[in-house]
Amino acid sequence: MADRARSKDGVKETDAYVTEEDKAGAGNQPGREGGDLTRKVGTRDDLKRAEQDEAGATRVRKSDEKDPE
Repeated sequence: MADRARSKDGVKETDAYVTEEDKAGAGNQPGREGGDLTRKVGTRDDLKRAEQDEAGATRVRKSDEKDPE
């Protein structure tokens, strides 16, 4: 791996390009948190991706919305 050149003046050049909104949105991906519906769809997506090579998108089904589990 190549050595990284460190700034000698202590300025972070990244701050000139990345806003606070970008930093707040990092890691903002759907997963198992955020309620039962999101948890069910996230679990189904994890299983689907473990079983299939090209799984595609996992969408909410009407039965997910109606099912009280």
